[in-house]
Amino acid sequence: MVAAIQNFLNGKTKTITAAAILISVSSLASRFLGVVRDRLLVSEFGVGDKLDIYYASFQIPNFIFNLLILGTLSVAFIPVFAEYWTKDDTKEAWEITNTILNVTMILMGAICAFLFIFAPLLAPWIAPGFEGEKLAETIQLTRLLLLSPIFFSINAVVGSVLNATKRFLSVAIGPVIYNACIILGILFAAPKWGIWGVGSAVVVGAFLYCVLQVVSCYALGFRYQMITNTKHPAVRMIAKLFFPRIWGMDVSQISLLIGTVIGSTLVAGSVAIFNLAVNIQSVPVGVLAIPFVIAVFPNLTEAVATKQLHHYVAAFSYTVRQILFFLLPMSVLTIVLRAHIIRLIIGTRQLSWDDTRLAAAALGIFAIGFVAQGVTPLLSRAFYALKDTRRPVFASLMSIVVNVAATTSVLWALGSNSANVEVFKQVLRLDGVHDIRALALPIGFTIAAFFNMIVLVVWLRLQFGDLEYALILRRSVPITIASLAAGLVTYGTLDLMTPLLNTHTFTGILGQVVVSTVMGLVTYALASLLLRSKEMWQFLRSLERKMIKMVGPVDLSGVEEL
Repeated sequence: MVAAIQNFLNGKTKTITAAAILISVSSLASRFLGVVRDRLLVSEFGVGDKLDIYYASFQIPNFIFNLLILGTLSVAFIPVFAEYWTKDDTKEAWEITNTILNVTMILMGAICAFLFIFAPLLAPWIAPGFEGEKLAETIQLTRLLLLSPIFFSINAVVGSVLNATKRFLSVAIGPVIYNACIILGILFAAPKWGIWGVGSAVVVGAFLYCVLQVVSCYALGFRYQMITNTKHPAVRMIAKLFFPRIWGMDVSQISLLIGTVIGSTLVAGSVAIFNLAVNIQSVPVGVLAIPFVIAVFPNLTEAVATKQLHHYVAAFSYTVRQILFFLLPMSVLTIVLRAHIIRLIIGTRQLSWDDTRLAAAALGIFAIGFVAQGVTPLLSRAFYALKDTRRPVFASLMSIVVNVAATTSVLWALGSNSANVEVFKQVLRLDGVHDIRALALPIGFTIAAFFNMIVLVVWLRLQFGDLEYALILRRSVPITIASLAAGLVTYGTLDLMTPLLNTHTFTGILGQVVVSTVMGLVTYALASLLLRSKEMWQFLRSLERKMIKMVGPVDLSGVEEL
């Protein structure tokens, strides 16, 4: 039974598209569970002190993991591991893996222990607006959640092995298990133990995620050994790539931290609203862009390792065009449907109408930057495949400065009572909402995302040369026009359906969103075909091939004999 499970989890994915589809499907399932999770959280605790505590308690564990491991260890480890794996030097590859795994566990364990002890000193910096019992509970929940970075650090190492060898299934399933555990915690543990029940479910989910990936890695041939050969040249190369990348932490993670710090000084529930909006806006990028980025990274590193740079160019160009094809229309549709999306996902009785409108405005601002959020991780990994971590680091550092400067400037501007602020409220349909300063956070985030993308595009062009940028721009024109047409049709459909449905009920809003979205997507497809978008034709051919493969050819070999 165990062997069968290992074989199932260890199937190799052969193409970028197949890998992206696998990751997209599992990511969609995970994101859907994340939507259910957030709705249940709002239903159980409301948008107030308890959810503020919950999201603030994540900041220290998440920040340390995101800084040291996420997007850091994997991009340093995968190119080096891939070199040994492609040479069939598995003994050396497993020695490198064990060394990195042991060093990671020791360092992360020590850091989490340090943070556990000093959490009472750190928490007031993360949530300066919290006081008394609210601050005390944040400190205790932070200590509990510090267990999860240890499990996720193990995941990062073994998951990097699975990604490098193109075994994506268990990596893809893991987040589904993680979110499912949290949902079970909300349903069964929260009624008895409150927010602590949810925090415990987070730790259990991280542990089960870890177990799943370790089992898959064992099926690949990995065997754990207590090895710390830090003098190995490959380990030193990983360290050389790793440490500069620490400073290249994603701008989105810094934005989350900034949002929590500033939000804690505003009215109760501000931290929760901001984090909920971030979770919702991350769904399109996580489902439609990041799977392509994850899937193409091994191909980029392999192309560089084997000196087949034309494959590097082709893989990069193809992935950028796919991201544009999926994210541009999603960006437009999200802007049009922003209020309906918020009402469907977190629009429970505990969420006021002003909070709903504020969250919808934040989601619309985030949606403007979908393409930048999707392309930037690809650009960073294009540098990492070339074993260049310096330029992405510098770009990230500059983007963080831009983010902070833009956020603080907009925060000051939105705090004034000028006529411009009133116009801004009218554009975003926020008339009557007194305090809209929280919108400075998504505005700063979006500005920084575009800045980061533009800088990396220019630097990659200067370092590598032509990456078919002209082709990418030419292909993006019909995609953009078709996306705008889809937005207009979606908006018109919303207006036409408003008198026909009761938009004060969940089913009425759902019906309005489903019909409007379908009309928008059909318009996007038809407009793309009329504009001769090659990405749309490729997409339709891919669907046709998948359908034929699923149905299979009719076997007529026995007809003559019969």
